Parts: sequence; structure tokens; C-alpha cells
Amino acid sequence: MKKVMLEQTMKTKIILCLALVLSGILIGGSTSVMSADLQISSDFPGGSAKVLNIEPASNTVHITPACDPKLGFPCWWYFRLDNVDTGKPLVLEVTANQGAVRNGDKSRKLPADYSLPEYAAFSTDGTNWEHTERGEKQGSHSVYRINVSTSTLWLAWGPPFTLKEDNKLIQNACALCPYAKGFVLAHTRGGRPVPGVRISQPGAADGTRYTVWIQARLHAWESGSSWVARGFVEWLVSNDPAAESLREKADIVIIPVMDVDSIETGQGGKSRWPNDPDEDWGSAPYFTEVAAGMEKISALAKADRLDLFLDLHNPGYSARDIDFYLPAVPLLFPQRVANDDNFLKIVQQQMTGAIKFNGRLGPDGKTYDPAVDKSVDTWTAAQCQPHTISFTMEIPWNISASTQDGYLKVGEQLGRSIDLYLQPAIRSGSQ
Repeated sequence: MKKVMLEQTMKTKIILCLALVLSGILIGGSTSVMSADLQISSDFPGGSAKVLNIEPASNTVHITPACDPKLGFPCWWYFRLDNVDTGKPLVLEVTANQGAVRNGDKSRKLPADYSLPEYAAFSTDGTNWEHTERGEKQGSHSVYRINVSTSTLWLAWGPPFTLKEDNKLIQNACALCPYAKGFVLAHTRGGRPVPGVRISQPGAADGTRYTVWIQARLHAWESGSSWVARGFVEWLVSNDPAAESLREKADIVIIPVMDVDSIETGQGGKSRWPNDPDEDWGSAPYFTEVAAGMEKISALAKADRLDLFLDLHNPGYSARDIDFYLPAVPLLFPQRVANDDNFLKIVQQQMTGAIKFNGRLGPDGKTYDPAVDKSVDTWTAAQCQPHTISFTMEIPWNISASTQDGYLKVGEQLGRSIDLYLQPAIRSGSQ
């Protein structure tokens, strides 16, 4: 009798484990799935994972991004593992989400490479992130192997940067620097705040002050851009003499995350319906944070108070160096071109590390129609005086240096570049 009851108990446990695994196969978005040995969860801000299979015996988990293609590139994945066997390597298998994404008025299948970085990110504390070894890629599938030392592990497409990290960054900056003031740019359609920080230090300047506006993450999956913004902020509030020099001559506004809703819900954001946030800068913006940004930038432009605008992004999967995108050709006035050249020469001299700028520029539009071209860098250039420079800066995400430290270094180098550029002898067309 005891033997029969034991067999029935074992059968019940097996059926329960199979049911839990199958539930991961059938559901998307935030999930929590357990096997006999592993527990997988993504029910936290930024989480996204659809569980395809769990093999406890080989310490293997198989997932795919759970993003909704209608809400942007479905390439982002981020989840936590508990009860990991530390006696053997963890094997992470990722199958690309190649859902159809917006392409103009049509749609296209997202290339697998967007879901499959050469190096995945992992963390033992959910805060500090490292690269895995290079993934073993075959078509729409990659395998990442991690030697684990803890039973809890976080894994992600890249180092996550959510609203929590954003708030912490701004709070720390304000605590370290009396000239840093946090503010809320807007509340999103989902009711979430979009935090920013304004940094300005009174100095012994001649009365002329410049204004710099830097923002990141109009495309939620491009997490590296927020880490660059963080590197810039942390350098700017430091005791570095160049940082103090920049604070004394410029009012600097930084928005580390723009599309907060997509970031918090683990969606891709880029090419989403009904509007791509980067192409929403027109007469009737869909996103409240875009409308708020337009209002503030327009006010600065009308007062001739904006000198440098940067929109930070991560580019396509094949990019290996930093690129800058210029506004449409009709907006490249001689004064702006001269300032563009001066700034980019300085950047090329400063950004010579593992993530560098080799002077390559992205393609710019040959014509400009404000009713059609609603990209943020072009819209900003159209509002401002000819001396204002306006760029999209693309920082590569698919190289070995695309880590927390690599991105933070780029942010510091960007700060030094801006300080050198905003010198009366360098900047053409001062106010």
C-alpha cells in the first residue's frame, strides 16, 4: 500500500512539473515558472521572458523574448533564476523573437540578430552586470554558457536600466552636487514619471551661459544609451576640474530614460504602433513625454538658449563603433556645419577607447518636410538657431566592450568633449 501511494505521489509531482513547464511555453510577458530545481521569473520592472523549456539535469533553460511586436522590436529579454545548481555551468538557450514589426506603413520580420547579442549579460545581485562568454549562434538560436557561483542569477539581453536605476542616479547626483536639481519632465500615458536632472553651477564666466540637452532611451530596448547618460551625469557631478568647468559655463539637462512605459513593461519601443517615439516629434505627438520635451526645447530655442542637443541610442546589430546622425541637409546651415565639424573632431580625439568614434556619420536626409520627417534631431535643428548642433548619437551594443564600464566611460568622454567644445574660441556663433 505504501509503495502504491509513493508511486502516485511521484506521478503527481511529475505531472505538476510538466504543467508548470507547459505554462511557460503557452504564456508570454511577465512569468514565473518552476521546475523541480529551477525557478524562472520575469514579473518585475523590465522583465520579459517566455519559457520554452527547462532541463534541470543539464542546468539548461530555454527562453524567447516575450515582447509584443506591436509595441516595438521584440528583442528584449530579462529574467531571474532561483535554485540554480552551482555545481555545473548554466546553459541559456535563446530563440529569437522574429515577430512582424512596423516598417513605414507596412511591417517586416525582425532579424534574429536583434534578439541574440554576441554576449549576454548576467548578474549575481541584480545590480552589477558582466558579460557571458561569446554566444554560440546558429540561425535564430544562441547558446550562452555561464559558470555560476550563486543559486540566484539575473540574465538579460544587456545591462538593464529601469526607472529604479534612473531614480537612484538622479538622487545620488543631487546628494553629491548642490547644483543638481531633479525634476519630472512629464507623466507617461501609463501614469509613470519621466525623471530628469538639471545641473548648473554659478561661475566666473562673462555672463554668457550655454545650454545642453541630453536624452536617452526613446527606444526602450537600447539600454546602453541610458548607461552612457549615467556615465555623463556621474562625471558631471564629480570633482574633476573639467566637470566643474562645464558646470560653470552651461546649464545641462539630462533625461536618462524617455520611453518609461516600454522600459518598465519590458517592451522594445522602436517601430511600435501607432508611433515610434523617435519619430513622434511633429504637430500632434502621441507620447506625453515627447510633447513635454518639445515644449521645453521650443522655449529654449525661441530664447536662443539651446547650444547642443544629443539624443542617445544603440544602433543596429552590426555596428562596431560610435556613429553620429546629422539633421536633414536643408538644415545644415554653414554655421551649424562648422560647429558640427568642431564638435566631432573633439569627440574623435576623446573617444579612443574600446568603444570609439572613428568619424563615421550616419546617412542624413536630402530633403526636409516637417509634415513627414518627425525625427527628434531634425525637429530640434529646425526649431533652433543656425549655431545650434543637434545629433543622434549611436553607441554600439554588440561588442565585447558594450558593458556597464564601457558605456560609463563613453559618458565621461562625452562630458569632456562637450566641455572642450563649449569654449568661446571653439564654438562658432556665440549668443
